Amino acid sequence: LAPLSAIDQLWNNTRAVDGVPADPFTWVLAVLGSLTFWNPSQIIVVLMVLSIPVTALGGWIWAAQLTDSKAGRALTGLGFAVSPVLLGSLAGGHLPTLILTMVLPWLVLSATRCRESWSWAGTASLLAAVALAAAPILLPAAIILLVVGAFTTLRGIGRVLTTALVPLVLFAPKIITSLVNGRPLDVLLDPGINSSFVPGTAWHMLLGFPTFGLEGWAAILDTVGLGGPPATLLVGVLMLPIALLALLGLFTGRVTVTLLSALLGGLGMVTALAAGQLHLTTSGNESISLWTGSGLAVYWLALLSLAAVGAGALRRAATPVVAIALIAAIVAVLPVASQLFLNQTSFRDGSTQMPALVRAAGENDPDTRTLVLTAEGERSVRAQLIIGTGLRLDQIRTGATAPEETAQDQELAELVGGLASVGGSDVSESLQELSVGHVLLREGGNAVERADLQLAFDQHESLASAGTTEQGLLWRVVDSETHASVEGDAATNLDGTAFSGQTIWLVQLVVILGVLLLALPTGEVMWRPERRKRPSRKSRRGTQTSVTAPATGASAHEAEPAESATDAPAEPVVPAEPVVPAVQDEPEVPAVENDNEPSHPETNGDAR
Repeated sequence: LAPLSAIDQLWNNTRAVDGVPADPFTWVLAVLGSLTFWNPSQIIVVLMVLSIPVTALGGWIWAAQLTDSKAGRALTGLGFAVSPVLLGSLAGGHLPTLILTMVLPWLVLSATRCRESWSWAGTASLLAAVALAAAPILLPAAIILLVVGAFTTLRGIGRVLTTALVPLVLFAPKIITSLVNGRPLDVLLDPGINSSFVPGTAWHMLLGFPTFGLEGWAAILDTVGLGGPPATLLVGVLMLPIALLALLGLFTGRVTVTLLSALLGGLGMVTALAAGQLHLTTSGNESISLWTGSGLAVYWLALLSLAAVGAGALRRAATPVVAIALIAAIVAVLPVASQLFLNQTSFRDGSTQMPALVRAAGENDPDTRTLVLTAEGERSVRAQLIIGTGLRLDQIRTGATAPEETAQDQELAELVGGLASVGGSDVSESLQELSVGHVLLREGGNAVERADLQLAFDQHESLASAGTTEQGLLWRVVDSETHASVEGDAATNLDGTAFSGQTIWLVQLVVILGVLLLALPTGEVMWRPERRKRPSRKSRRGTQTSVTAPATGASAHEAEPAESATDAPAEPVVPAEPVVPAVQDEPEVPAVENDNEPSHPETNGDAR
């Protein structure tokens, strides 16, 4: 994780910079950060607090479309809220997967009802954009679902295709750039900060765990002399009740529900398995595969949907069976859940990302850069250029990362080699060209290599020691001059590229606002009075005859309507049979005056 920029810079980062388009996830961060505009980073904390209840509510409401069983709804809601994907994303700081898990039940609900109204279609389009922006690896599965949805109905095909409008507009610049660069698979790159991990085996993924080790179970059993297959077997036994309920729902549910859940589950599992095999980016000298948790989130929701249907088929036995299944599932995720309850995560305040001296320099000059070095091994150093006060989550662009070596990488490697060489050539000019104001040697790593780097940096005339900080050893570049605009900064010249980027950004904004207006439920909030039924000519003629026919005597008194309060007798006359009007919305008939009946003005309407 990393903090977010200020609200103005946050929205500015949604534009293209130097021909590199912004990731669609940056739009999601901009919208979320606007909710806490005084401190955009605070929304990340709010999301982590609300993730479990929002996911549980979404799972409950989605399950209500599938079954009438309260136990089945509770299984889907609570089971999805305590899934290994969600809890693992909380403990590991996978913000995109966390957002995907929160949005997914609501997306499936709106997508399955998008044929009913344009409001549902607009809602599905916005939610699909959020989900795909957080997990671009789901793009192939989304295209398959769109084709299936379009071919299963012809009457609402327009609304079905509308669900792809916002994702298409947000991903269009990134798709075009990837095709032009000859790397079409870059569209699938995970947004945000990616760290190396070991993908789980096929058995681990079938149990819902995205990483190898079952989120701590392997380490726990290793301490008691067990590990490997016993850990997988133990977690498999704990997940067995949910699997049996899903198998029951597969054979007892409606055909449409069964086919939809099977399709979602199959696509989610295939996506997770494929993500573990795609190594499209690197971290230092390690290649990183795509995150497997995105596909497993879809798979887990489909599995719980079938389990909810299966629980509904058990009727009275559903409550105890679901209780056993939920308790077993909670035990299965207990290692990763304990990290959250015991606060054993690596979260820290965003202000501790860089030393105070660097933050102060970045606030005065946002264009200044800091060269951050980490001694990973013998004669192995990892280098990174940080702009301004520190790395911001909305500044990361997957389009700027390339698996092969670039000219900027070569320039940076030569600079680090010059700094690490005692008595080497002067690197002051290279530092100024890259607008480097400070050099930070982080704590940790290889101790021997770190000591050698410290010794070399102290002997360079272009570096002056700034002391020891919590982040590591800091040096200040002597007589450093930063340029007004450097490559990769937000400032761009008003050339043709900037104007085209501005046009694309305006088109994206207009489409999002238009679909947002489309998603508003205007039909449900408008009240229209019911149209009164006009009596037919025959019924009106019969009514006039019944009123004007009696002229005198008791017949005229019986024809008097009950609504007349001033002409009512002192003692109410109860008719032998109640008079039922023939027409419900018959207009009021005026009372007929009876001169033979004395008037009693003191009698009120309660005398009737």
